[in-house]
This record gives sequence, C-alpha cells and structure tokens, in this order.
Amino acid sequence: MTASDWSSVAASWEAHSAGIEETSATVTRALLAAAAIAPGENVLELSAGTGHLGAHLADLVGPEGSLVASDVAPAFVRVLEQRLTDVPNASVATIDAAAIAGPPAAYDVVVCRMGLMFVPEPVEALREIRRVLRPGGRLAAAVWGTPDNNPWMVSVGFATMMTGLLNGPMPTEPGGPFSLGDPDQLEKLAREAGFGDVSVEVVSYSRRYASADELFDMVRVLAPPIAAALKSASPQQLASARTTAADFIAQYRRDDGSYDLPASALVLLAS
Repeated sequence: MTASDWSSVAASWEAHSAGIEETSATVTRALLAAAAIAPGENVLELSAGTGHLGAHLADLVGPEGSLVASDVAPAFVRVLEQRLTDVPNASVATIDAAAIAGPPAAYDVVVCRMGLMFVPEPVEALREIRRVLRPGGRLAAAVWGTPDNNPWMVSVGFATMMTGLLNGPMPTEPGGPFSLGDPDQLEKLAREAGFGDVSVEVVSYSRRYASADELFDMVRVLAPPIAAALKSASPQQLASARTTAADFIAQYRRDDGSYDLPASALVLLAS
C-alpha cells in the first residue's frame, strides 16, 4: 500500500480514533511496557497515525525529552500536526520507515504500533531503525499476529473478496497486514537486520463490538484495499458482504447481540 492509499483513509481513522484506541488498549499497554520509555529520552514514532499514542509518548519523555511523531502518508501528517500542535516537546515529520532521513544514532527509542508489517521490505526498515538508534537504544514495535487468530479483521476482508470486488496480494504476503505474524520469523528478521537482543511477545486478547454491523462499518473504511473495493459496490454487493462478514463471526455472538472477537498481536523488542 502506498502513502496515497493511506492518505485516502486518514479522515476515517480520525473519525474512528476513539474506538481504535479503545480496542487497541491491550496491545498498546504491552507495547509501552516493552518500550519502557524514561523521562529525558529522545523517541521516534513511526506510523504515528492520528497521534493519540504520540501524545502519550511525549508525556512519558517529559520536558527534558523529545518526540518525533512521523507517518509516511501526508494526510496523517496533517492530522499529527493538528493533534500535537500544543505539545512543546513534540515535532512532526514525514518519514518512510524504509528510508529514515537524518543522522545515525539520533534516538534512544523507536516505537511503531501496527505499521512495520506494511513495509514491503521489513529488513530494510529494521536496518534503518537500527541505524538511527543510539548504542543500546531499543525498538518496540507491535504487529498483527496470524489471520486465524484475528477473525475480526479477516471477516470483512473475506466478505469483500466474496463480492468479487477485491483482488490482489494475500494479506500474509510482504506488505500485508499479517505478513509479520509468525513470532519466529519476526525474531529472525530483526536479527538479520543486526539487532542482537531480540524478544517477541504474543499478545492475545478480545475485541468487543456492539454488533456485526459496527465491526463491518469500521473495518470497511479503515483498510485501504477494502475501502477502495467497496466504494464501487452495488447495494446488493454491499448487503451480501455485510451478511457474509456476520456469518463469518457468528460463533462469537453473545446473547445480547454483541461480539467478543479473538485478536492476536506480536510485540517486538529489539536492541
């Protein structure tokens, strides 16, 4: 996916940001625990998105530290600028994780929440991250686990494929949402990039949705390929996709009509 693809859904991410932060809270806590950010540290956040995590990172480093919140998509950079405009120790930049501008050894910590898996050449990105880290610096990154452990996301993608509107690479292929979902492979890639001390934590949790429609209507506007595909859907195709997605997660439906859906992420800590 390109920077333009991500820019096309930035407004939807901002509109859904409260719900995204709520359903991501378990992963965010694990990511922050791994990062162990201390006051006075200089932090680079990649794929910073809407800036909610960035605002918290700026608080953690305090006035003696600094945060550079970055994203590859111009529309997300504009959202970051608005959200962090009154945060004195934060700055905003347009950065591609595979080609980070700037001098080496500039940061104590690099944080990336749900962005690394979208880089087609993750080892290149990991090498770049290692280059800009100071000796002893650390990378804390969260990525999605395997598709079978994330039916909440797979349901809408599968349903869209069944309409015949969504084609292209599988989500496990390089640059896809589940491309780094194997813990052993993720550790191997980090070591290949030159990191010596590497650990990968599997974070299993559940995501609560009030209805199948709530999940469908969120994912359909946040994932660029799905959003693009469903823009051209006929009313019949859209209704069919909605029904297929609901059937996919039917086993997780609660008596009150809500859903508790399994989810899995990996948290990489590398130095």
